[in-house]
Amino acid sequence: MPRVRVAHVITRLCTGGAQENTFHTVRLTDRTRFESDLFAGRTAGAEGSIEDIIEAEGIPVRHVDGLRRNPNPWHDLQALRELTRDFRDGRYDIVHTHTSKAGFIGRLAARRAKVPVVIHTPHGHIFDGYFPRPVSAFYASLERYAARFTTRIITLTQSEAEQHLAQGIGHEGQFTPVFSGINIEPFVNCARFRDEVRAEWGLNPGDFAVIAVGRLEPIKGFRYLMEAAARVVTRVPHARFIVIGDGAQREALETEAAAMPGVVQFLGLRRDIPRLLAGADMLALPSLNEGMGRVLLEAGAAGLPVAASAVGGVPELLDDGRYGLLVPPRDADALADAIIDLATDDERRIALACAWREKVVPAYSLEAMVARIESVYDECLKEARK
Repeated sequence: MPRVRVAHVITRLCTGGAQENTFHTVRLTDRTRFESDLFAGRTAGAEGSIEDIIEAEGIPVRHVDGLRRNPNPWHDLQALRELTRDFRDGRYDIVHTHTSKAGFIGRLAARRAKVPVVIHTPHGHIFDGYFPRPVSAFYASLERYAARFTTRIITLTQSEAEQHLAQGIGHEGQFTPVFSGINIEPFVNCARFRDEVRAEWGLNPGDFAVIAVGRLEPIKGFRYLMEAAARVVTRVPHARFIVIGDGAQREALETEAAAMPGVVQFLGLRRDIPRLLAGADMLALPSLNEGMGRVLLEAGAAGLPVAASAVGGVPELLDDGRYGLLVPPRDADALADAIIDLATDDERRIALACAWREKVVPAYSLEAMVARIESVYDECLKEARK
């Protein structure tokens, strides 16, 4: 029986949860049943790239030169033509698009190429925090249009599906929540690195280390973490903040942190996240918008309690505060209070960490995620053959 041909399309392969989710979906999908190709625009910039990791796994990246993050009519039409041609030539059974830009152009190309099944994973949404309100409204209108010829929309959480429906995008039967899984093993076994990592950071035995991981872009809210840090150290003088990632805001954030000598360290892009989490006492996620917050799962598997903005699918993931502290976005004081709470209440910190780890392991594995995605493929193919 011939294998099902699947084309995955994503705008770029920078360091990020959506990109890793897409990569692992391609890597782990049953190759005896599915033949998957990965299409992406060129990746450049301070946010790094995972293309070398992907290619080391024997997965070639098929570059679409016109597919770029910023809107440009000429490039967008070029990408549409390229993808339409490739989908026709490849005779794909499924086109699975990821993120907003690739999601719109890729789905339009799939429709033009008459691909039987079209699936889209937004990996969150762009309705809040990214653009001025009129621009967000325009992009929501594009999502409403693309949903008309989308077989299924895979969201990371049920909350994300509800947020799309609230914008008039698609209908309830189109949405299927599938969490973003993680490779659990490196995180559950990372504790052995704790002493050496803390020594690298120059921490004293009693220091309380807060780690934050993400792109240093406005949407990730790191400016509010810096404001919170300034308040935290007035109450918890031994608090230290470790920031992992890079992006357009790094210089501005480092300038702000310079007013707190010895309090904040910026380590740039790193690939040893499990090892680094071992050196921390908690994780902070100050984002203004998140589909789910994949790093929260990584922290949970590593045994860390979390304090996170109540945005996107985060409240659902943390069961409205049962598994971690939730704070309003853009509220540095509330974030500072949550960090101080975890730094000064050992019993609560340990209880939250244990409960969160018990929920994450092993339910949020990559294998469980991919098995669910494969079942969505099977359901959609069955519907298309009727």
